[in-house]
Amino acid sequence: MTRKKKTGNFILVVLFLLFTGLYISLVFNKNVWTDEAYTIQLVRENNFVGIVKNTAIDVHPPLYYLIVKMITFVFGDSICVYKIVSVIPMLLTMLFAFFCVKSWWGKQAAVTFLIMVNAIPCVLEYVVQIRMYSWAMFFVTWAGLGAYGLCRKKQTKYGTWLAVASLFACYTHTYAMVSCVCIYFLVCIDLLCGVKGKKKLRLLKQVLLSGGIVAICYLPWLVVLIRQTTDRIDNYWIEPVTGQEIAQYFSFLFASQVPYSTALYLILCGLAVVTCIYRSFKKDKDATAALLMLGVPLLTAGIGIVISILVTPFFIARYLVPCMGLLAIFFAMAFRKKSKYVQGLLAVFGIGMVCYSYQQNFLAEYKSTHTEELLAFMDDNMENEDVIVYNYEVYGFIYRIYFDGNRVKFLNDVDFSENVATLWYFDSCVTPWLDSQVLEQYGWKKEYIMTTGIEHNEFHLYKIEK
Repeated sequence: MTRKKKTGNFILVVLFLLFTGLYISLVFNKNVWTDEAYTIQLVRENNFVGIVKNTAIDVHPPLYYLIVKMITFVFGDSICVYKIVSVIPMLLTMLFAFFCVKSWWGKQAAVTFLIMVNAIPCVLEYVVQIRMYSWAMFFVTWAGLGAYGLCRKKQTKYGTWLAVASLFACYTHTYAMVSCVCIYFLVCIDLLCGVKGKKKLRLLKQVLLSGGIVAICYLPWLVVLIRQTTDRIDNYWIEPVTGQEIAQYFSFLFASQVPYSTALYLILCGLAVVTCIYRSFKKDKDATAALLMLGVPLLTAGIGIVISILVTPFFIARYLVPCMGLLAIFFAMAFRKKSKYVQGLLAVFGIGMVCYSYQQNFLAEYKSTHTEELLAFMDDNMENEDVIVYNYEVYGFIYRIYFDGNRVKFLNDVDFSENVATLWYFDSCVTPWLDSQVLEQYGWKKEYIMTTGIEHNEFHLYKIEK
């Protein structure tokens, strides 16, 4: 192995270990947002069959929750384990730099991919969230690489990659399924326009066979998806799509503490597109493939917007997170033939974005709530027979993530005539209100402890005892 090759491999390994360390450092906290609490509740309270049944009446497919159930069954039910489950697919996505990107497009492209897949600001946030987006990104990226391998390397195994990854993506997130449909569509267009003779027919047959297998395997859930969609027409929380809302998609994906980071990313995309178009006219097939990689998130967003306008609002910016691996591949392919100076600037920009995004997410995970403070206090002061009482009803399931559900009660369900040692009251200053006369009637005394909170719900903590 030459010195140059050793240096390139060393850089890749160092970057992989660095980014892995950053992600692992974000999981050692107990902050859980509302959607994450839903994941934990669903997994804790159901067996595998129950998870499938409950996701069938929700809006997401079951595969992610089944993965979480399997891993937590083996490694335990701690919040840290739940977060690590989301980090695992990001590590798998980064490994594509070693096993696909480097061998197909070179070490510099692999380095660019490894940096850029971590530098997109929204990615770092969702990689440690207890949700399905990092798994969806891994599967969609895998499907995109499988499509490239089938069309350019013309090896049957990549058709298997495409089918397996697409099927997993379909059962992970609805818009990951849409992205995979876009991949199949773009692959067919590419083959029809770029391949001639019997080779075209053979590859088209493989693509159609792959897609047919995925469609047949997805049919059972397609029935569920149609029912889910029908039930939520004009009855869903997503706001109508407007021009302003579409413009905000870019901010969601690329905005950070770096000034004008959204504009910088858009300029970078524009330069990459111009570069690929220029190289495509020079018969560079990889430049065309790069544009097709970019086409997946663009088509996914377009389909989501059309559905939201014609049917009912069903699309938000975070549904594009599964496509961000393909966007990183697009950057890697577009700039792989640029000078070392240009690639160095891109690397500096990407590393800078990683640093700023990490700082922002570290604060969000460790400093943005009072959760750790509250849990430490309750651990020191709450006795075995004590009961937690709350008056913000919609947060009840979140409180039960942290405390024994049998000892957490909604205010209206509390019988103050019971002989309980101590009540710990989470007063969110909403109705229903705690009646002081009822406390006096049964001989309870209320003592203010502190203002604290869980998630972004602050409340006054009171100790109530006789």
